[in-house]
Amino acid sequence: MKTSAHHSISPLYIAIVAATATALGAPAHAQLEEVIVTAQKRAESVQDVPIAITAFDESALRAKQINGFADMRFTAPNVSYNKGNFTGNNFQIRGVGTNLVAASADSGVGVHVNEVPLISPRLFETEYYDVEQIAILRGPQGTLYGRNSTGGAANMITRGARTDGFEGSVEGQYGNYDHKKISGAINIPLNDSFAMRFAGLWLDREGYTENLFTGTDVDGRDQVSARASFRWLPTETTQVDLMLSWFDEDSTRTRSQKTMCHNDPSGVLGCLPDKLDFDVPNPSSQLANILSSDAVLGPLGLFPFGSNERGAVPRDLRKVISERDPIYEADEKLATLTIAQELDEYTLTFVGGYQDTEVLSQMDYQWTVDGPRTLPAFLPFVAPTAVSTFYSDGLFPISAPSTESTGLIGGHIDSYSVGLESYDQSNQSSEQLSAELRLQSDFDGPFNFLVGGFWMDVDLENQYWVFATGLDYFSAVFPGAALGLDGLGWVGPNFNNETGDYNINSQALFGEVYYELTDTLKLTVGARYTVDEKTIEDRQILLNNDPVTGLPVLQPYGADLPIPTATRRAKNDWKETTGRIVLDWSVSADTLAYASYSRGYKGGGFNPPFDPVQFPSQKPDFQPEFVDALEIGVKNTLLNNTLQANFSAFYYDYTDMQVSKIVNRTSFNENTDAGIWGGEAEFVFAPTTNWLLNANIAYLNTEVKDFESVDTRDPTAGRSDVTLLKDLSNASNCVALLPPDVFTALAGSPFTSCSALADAGLPITDGISQNLDGNQLQQSPEWSASLGAQYSFALQDSSELSLRVDYYWQDEMYARLFNREIDRIDSWDIWNAQATYTSADNRWYARAYIKNIADDDHLVAMYVTDPSSGMYTNVFSIEPRTYGLAVGYNF
Repeated sequence: MKTSAHHSISPLYIAIVAATATALGAPAHAQLEEVIVTAQKRAESVQDVPIAITAFDESALRAKQINGFADMRFTAPNVSYNKGNFTGNNFQIRGVGTNLVAASADSGVGVHVNEVPLISPRLFETEYYDVEQIAILRGPQGTLYGRNSTGGAANMITRGARTDGFEGSVEGQYGNYDHKKISGAINIPLNDSFAMRFAGLWLDREGYTENLFTGTDVDGRDQVSARASFRWLPTETTQVDLMLSWFDEDSTRTRSQKTMCHNDPSGVLGCLPDKLDFDVPNPSSQLANILSSDAVLGPLGLFPFGSNERGAVPRDLRKVISERDPIYEADEKLATLTIAQELDEYTLTFVGGYQDTEVLSQMDYQWTVDGPRTLPAFLPFVAPTAVSTFYSDGLFPISAPSTESTGLIGGHIDSYSVGLESYDQSNQSSEQLSAELRLQSDFDGPFNFLVGGFWMDVDLENQYWVFATGLDYFSAVFPGAALGLDGLGWVGPNFNNETGDYNINSQALFGEVYYELTDTLKLTVGARYTVDEKTIEDRQILLNNDPVTGLPVLQPYGADLPIPTATRRAKNDWKETTGRIVLDWSVSADTLAYASYSRGYKGGGFNPPFDPVQFPSQKPDFQPEFVDALEIGVKNTLLNNTLQANFSAFYYDYTDMQVSKIVNRTSFNENTDAGIWGGEAEFVFAPTTNWLLNANIAYLNTEVKDFESVDTRDPTAGRSDVTLLKDLSNASNCVALLPPDVFTALAGSPFTSCSALADAGLPITDGISQNLDGNQLQQSPEWSASLGAQYSFALQDSSELSLRVDYYWQDEMYARLFNREIDRIDSWDIWNAQATYTSADNRWYARAYIKNIADDDHLVAMYVTDPSSGMYTNVFSIEPRTYGLAVGYNF
């Protein structure tokens, strides 16, 4: 090969081997080392690449204690991260990420491994090992390779096999929470044209959260990952790289760390919208309790409607009470293939990828335990078959997942409890295949180009379940008690948002042309034409009615028959043209200035399945989003190459940004316009051979534009001339456009049937829309800063000791677009430190580390549930203080 081993991989991403990042991980020098990379088919310093990027090589990841994607928020400007409420994550750049919940949702930030875009990445779960570089690009992407994205892209390049020598490494760690980790790699060249590399990681630790009921620690990890890489150089101009990886986890990882609520005594909402507290919703607000209550079943009711007795909640984010410990199972098989062929003045590159992944997460629904319940004395006389089949021992069964979703009616029972319990399960499987072909020129003149084609096909299945003793009890008892059909059950007794088949087929043509207007001025013009096609087949299961007769679907106990439901089969496609224009000016040998305009696009999708009869005002789908982005920047290498000072400023004009909220047992995604602007400053300074200093400062201003929406936390919008109601048939909330005294005179109790009142002619609505114009976007702190200092000195035997401390701070932000006080997440900060001893021959090292020195429990995200769950909030915090010792050996 005529150039570097990675010259043929995407020109821009290879430009991301940042001198800044390399310097952070290496011993301090009198000058910062310049890293030469192949950018746009030219050897360039990263300081000459006209885009806002932050990148890390493996030594920088270790130096800054970046163990996984979540740690990127502490180091990359205007990057935030939070765990999703289900099995997803939100990696966000400049206020753009994944703020919607749907199986068909695309991420605003593209995640790639070896330039292969992944729809369902496991990168958020495993820790990094044997990585060549990780790069974060800020701003819309899509004209160079892969799939388009509106917010930016993250790309992990794994370390490939090398033909130039035998080498390897191994590292072992031990820390608090009985943290144990072993990672290592070995590179084996068989000859001058073929080499292979094997790497792996094993991690096991106890959980960060104590379950006071079982006495166990939950949110632990037990995972293993392995990777095999092969390089073949069949000719001097051909390079083939194949990477195969496998990941498996079987742990007690939690999806949500804690549920919080300020209990609503009335039960109409469940949780009051004024603040978060260590409590649970009024149980009379929750669907499972309502359906199993005396308000619905009369003397056969298991739950006394109107009761506000509830289980205890520890006033500690790291303590919960649950009859069950979480289950988290995930696996991934991933393959990437890159073939590069040089053809005189051209390079032809093929990038292919295959991924097969599954994840299942099961945990307590609201982290509390109900007290003992007594079977109604009259039940054996009305429903003797139900009693003998399910309740003969005085315990109450709860359903298990099943293929037909018939739960305990079909004979699928998970466990038994003395009271009313609930748990949920989120599981997903996906399989994807992608291929890309690029042709790239290397002319000597002022003109060059890149052109390529991309294809991807993804098949995904997704289910979200809620199981509750109260739902099971109603399902088994109601037919016998109300209809005289003892021995029959109403199916399904569990809630299941089921996406049985979701397919994405994405195709694109893209390219860029580069023209040097003068020796110092270069123009880049890029374009992309994308065709996205999405099809979906899904349904919602919960006490279903036959779509033909309209009657409840009843099955004999023990039957496990398919439930006739209205299954949605939908298809949509979008054809869009996007692109970018960049003008960069080499002001001097040490300064690059650039300005760019880019247009980004993210496909629309389908809202999760729902009953359109019960919720007629909800839309079945949501629209694609578009962003017009302007950016200017300057990159400087100053003070005799001891200081790097990079600045960028940006403005985004968003059309139809996709946002989400949960309404009536499912998440609905909406579209809003938005404006985003801000700036970033990144500094690296090596004032002496011993010191290395770095600082990132970011500003982010986000605004919602011309958007109204109903706040499920406060459907009345605070108005006193309307009345908030609770629907006893489905536990949703609605609003009567009448003052409370007038409504009470006409209809009585606020616990009612919204549809019945509407049929009777009363003015009933889902809620009062609130004007959100000018509100901040969620998860978007206005200011954030990252500071680091490293001091290295040589010992008498020429070994080295390096001391490092890092600090991160972010401003307050909001977890929802409504920007209520209860949505506000306070500003917070975190300190990390470590000390590393390296032997004189660089063969072995020892590293002592500590993260979150103050052991703070800062909240970083929230997720508000729906009215049928009582409007409680799942909260997420940073990890507690962790510390330990790592010892490694290089050979």
